[in-house]
Amino acid sequence: MGLLIFAILAAFADPPESVAFADPPESVAFADPLESVAFGVLPDEVAQIARDVAHRPLGERMKRISELFLGRSYEIDGLGEGIEPDPDPPVRYDAFDCVTFIEEVLALSWAGDPMGAPSYRNSLRYEDGEVGYEHRNHFMLAQWIPENIAAGFFKDITHTLGETHRIEKEVTRSVWKNWAGTAGFTLPLDALPVGTYGLNVLSLDEAEASMDKIPEGSLILTVRRPHTWKPIVVSHVGFVIGADGEQPAMIRHATKMSGGSVRDHLLSWYFDHMRWYKRPVEGISVLMPIEQGPRAALIP
Repeated sequence: MGLLIFAILAAFADPPESVAFADPPESVAFADPLESVAFGVLPDEVAQIARDVAHRPLGERMKRISELFLGRSYEIDGLGEGIEPDPDPPVRYDAFDCVTFIEEVLALSWAGDPMGAPSYRNSLRYEDGEVGYEHRNHFMLAQWIPENIAAGFFKDITHTLGETHRIEKEVTRSVWKNWAGTAGFTLPLDALPVGTYGLNVLSLDEAEASMDKIPEGSLILTVRRPHTWKPIVVSHVGFVIGADGEQPAMIRHATKMSGGSVRDHLLSWYFDHMRWYKRPVEGISVLMPIEQGPRAALIP
């Protein structure tokens, strides 16, 4: 097993079969494929871009660094700790799922030099940065989001963009015990997170109305309508590529759409597309990555 954050979501993350997937707009240029991707080794082209844009704004760094990942394969559950109970590699650059894509792009964007990226990656992925399956932030709502907001990596800006509503999800031992997806995690029942967790959410109507206000680099979290028997609410994440005068705002994400790859979609198209999902979408939450290290001192 590898990263299981979204592996168990496959059954409801897809739109209905009757909805055709749209290819990215023709105006979206994909970067030339990386000539070779050695397993687990950061490609030289990516490292060079990361160094070249190190002094640019964070959103621009995320955009430029991730351009070379466009077209990379989508693979759910592809990472682990390299040892049991999850012997998959800690990092790879030939394939991503939506979370590992975000983690890698942010790690490379925050690090002053690519050599520092593993520290940021581990801090995002694990509680207090302590590498281990039992310390991994497996669950977005209960772990990844609150842990990384508390650590100062993100700020929830959803409420600044439009009228929001609050969703609350109570997760109990009984929910974990009775949910079929629990079997996919090599954790004892008493190690799974319990409590009441919440998110500020923009409805899809509000998201569409607020689209022009969403900053470049913001994370877009797809929030599903909560079910009492299911502990999972957040099913997908990507980040915003801002409008540049020639091209409207896009979402860049590792997605199962159209065969599965890292790709761009029009943000307006994506918001409308979510209306057709089998499990209804409650709306979106928006997290703004915060500058780290010496750059943080330059923020007004």
